[in-house]
Amino acid sequence: MRNTDPFEFFSQHRETIFRICGIIGVLLIIFLILRAIAMRMGGWSAAWARVKRELAVTRNAFAAPVRAWFQHRRRLRRLVHHLGAPLTWRDAERALVRARQEAAPARPYAALVDDREVTVLLADSSEAGTWTIDRAELPAVTPDPDAHRPVIVALGASEDGTGRAVFLDLATGPQQFAIEGDQRACAALLQAIAAQLDVRLPAGLVTVAEGVHRNHPGEPVRNAYRAARETEPHFGLAPVLIATELPDPLPVELSAPPSADLTVPRVIVTGPGRGHVRRLLADRHARVYVTGTPLLPFFDALGRALARVLPTIPPVLPPAPPTGNAAGDLFEEAEGQAQQQITLAKPRAAEPDEVPLGRSAAAPLESVADAEAGETSAGRAPGTGSTSPSTTSRSPQH
Repeated sequence: MRNTDPFEFFSQHRETIFRICGIIGVLLIIFLILRAIAMRMGGWSAAWARVKRELAVTRNAFAAPVRAWFQHRRRLRRLVHHLGAPLTWRDAERALVRARQEAAPARPYAALVDDREVTVLLADSSEAGTWTIDRAELPAVTPDPDAHRPVIVALGASEDGTGRAVFLDLATGPQQFAIEGDQRACAALLQAIAAQLDVRLPAGLVTVAEGVHRNHPGEPVRNAYRAARETEPHFGLAPVLIATELPDPLPVELSAPPSADLTVPRVIVTGPGRGHVRRLLADRHARVYVTGTPLLPFFDALGRALARVLPTIPPVLPPAPPTGNAAGDLFEEAEGQAQQQITLAKPRAAEPDEVPLGRSAAAPLESVADAEAGETSAGRAPGTGSTSPSTTSRSPQH
């Protein structure tokens, strides 16, 4: 190297030297640009924090759909597991009746059921507002001196990660239940509730008005309400009207304070209600918030789960017989007859992706939160629907 002529060396390695200098120059320019940007953002620390935040947002944008799909599948499996077992429905009903007796004067309005226990949510309670019992401790028969019969419907799976099935008692609270929020979510939830009531209540108690489902013509809401109003209660259960709007003008009995009159139909509508109303707010993420309560379950998998288990859902709990040795036999016989009536009313089992909204035809019901939530159903017009006591609009029990 000492004897090498520098001009000759430069001449021989000119391209390499120019290439290295060019790379260094480009890197220097990039550094100066980045430094100028970082200084505008408040320094290198602030710039690096923003870069990390943007990377996290980007990563979440790609991962969220995949994560949501897996969560949806997990909720679907849990709902099929719970709703497909008649004992789940029975335990929820018995726990509600038992809690009404033991937690008085608090009024139970919902139940959360898992494999081990039932948690009942209470209104007008001065304590924690919940009452829990192990499912193994529930008696086979729970006599109710007040003759209160819970009419529960599934709202979905709890969002706390436990996958508990969430049931709402429609026999407690106001005569009106208004489902508000995202249009598609409201329609899906209304159809899911209608399918459950149609299969659980005695034939003829549920009336479906026009507009509830595209494949179910129905009658105009005033005619449908008149038909529901003229329907006689059966087995202590009032009729139910499923509609997309309230009759106009509003009937006097619906604007009056809640009562125990079983001849007044319970009305479940989409959109804002009037008078004494319990509101269910459904959002585009397939969550439903029951106002005035801590309930916020996911119902994105509810339609598909119901389509799979609808034939196994039991009818509303029959009235408990008087205490005595023959009480259990009488209870089981009444329940068996009601179950046989429902079974005979269904000529076939539902297909995996349809939820019959009547006891005959079926039609698809769109799921809300995810593309796979698929389609559920609705069918012929049932008869008319049922009601019970109540409460005011913001209080769960009023």
